[in-house]
Amino acid sequence: MLMREIEKINDHLPRESKTLKELLEMDEPKVITKSGDELIMNREELELLAKLVPAQYHDKLRLPIIILRMIEMGEGVYMICGGDLETQVITRVLGFERAIYRDKGKAFLYKPYVAILRSKLRTTTVIGFVSSTG
Repeated sequence: MLMREIEKINDHLPRESKTLKELLEMDEPKVITKSGDELIMNREELELLAKLVPAQYHDKLRLPIIILRMIEMGEGVYMICGGDLETQVITRVLGFERAIYRDKGKAFLYKPYVAILRSKLRTTTVIGFVSSTG
């Protein structure tokens, strides 16, 4: 039951992501969400990311970056989906390394940093919800 509800509230997450390079080449940069809607990305955000990320990684960075709220961990803990590249991008956007907490190969952000990140990357990041219980 809980898992079904979580799936429903995650309808805004992308079905599949696209690379920064692909999105920069599109007239209208967008991905399709699980519900079938379009998630249109702001070109200024894409250009900011293109400046922050070395060109050789433009075809590796997948967008939007998904930030998952860990329900069991309370309101203030979010996990960064992806890998080191996505984590490094977020660190650069936020401007300081300490914003990210690492544990057992995963990277986490606390709520105040998520708010700052979303104010800078409103269309190229999305928030999802996850529970480890079914």
